Amino acid sequence: MELIEKIGSSTDEGPKIWAVSSGKGGVGKTFVSTSLAFTLSKLGHSVIIADLDFSGANVHTALGLRPSHLNIRHYIEGSKSLNELVIPTPFPHLSYVQGYWDTWSPADISSLNTQVLMQDLKKLKADYIIIDTGAGTTEKYLDIFRFADEKILVTSTEPTSIEKTYRFIENFICYSLKDKSTPEAFNSLIKTLRDYRQRILGKPFSFRSYLKESEGFTLEPFLALSRQPVRLVLNSVRSQSLVELGYSMKSVCYKYYDLRIDYVGGLDYDNAVWQSIKNREPVLIAQPFTPLAGQFLAMCKHLIDPEELRAVV
Repeated sequence: MELIEKIGSSTDEGPKIWAVSSGKGGVGKTFVSTSLAFTLSKLGHSVIIADLDFSGANVHTALGLRPSHLNIRHYIEGSKSLNELVIPTPFPHLSYVQGYWDTWSPADISSLNTQVLMQDLKKLKADYIIIDTGAGTTEKYLDIFRFADEKILVTSTEPTSIEKTYRFIENFICYSLKDKSTPEAFNSLIKTLRDYRQRILGKPFSFRSYLKESEGFTLEPFLALSRQPVRLVLNSVRSQSLVELGYSMKSVCYKYYDLRIDYVGGLDYDNAVWQSIKNREPVLIAQPFTPLAGQFLAMCKHLIDPEELRAVV
């Protein structure tokens, strides 16, 4: 990839924050996070990867680096600022914040104020910050996902992963509505969803229609999810027919949740990925001209302002 001109820059509002999440572990979330970061950095952006997987961070492994003694624990415990925890990598324009990997001595994250965390991330000097969250619908992860500028949800083509992805989206919608509704209205919504799941309801469920017809809610949080949609990424795709699965999932979300999501593409299954992790060398560094590199470039083109793109492959 030949860089002709640096694309864009951070604004007075701070860096753009992309949060990468998944409903299930083992689907390649960290691979996607680090590969997006590599792609943006190759385009001339300054990028920081923040490893916020509190159950077992491994961004450093995906980068081929040894774990640092400086990690997010110091921020949580108040002994370091986030700026003091930014660690440069051997790769141009790319730094990272080491995740919490010493799980034999658990950190208490209950005191972590997610909104303050996101505000502190916005103060870092970078064009983009990629957050690698933990898998699942822990409240902290949903909060990070909610506050991010881009919400990227990774799934594989396995049925278990697809089911967990739908559950993640459902949980995220409910979480986004919770603090914008009365307790009574929210409890009624959860009961209605349970009735729908158990096929007690006599008609299809629509979040949009339910919110319009019920008291104690405001429709705005749900509308915001359509204005800034969840971006779906399908990883480890082994055939063209499976690439189309992403469009089917998009259709299902619209039909059953009345929610528009954005399918940004599928990523080929490639043996080079696990081989690169084994060799502790990122695949986009070891094999910069693999089809995967083009797929990640296409995703970044889709997510950043196309008018700002000044690069050729």
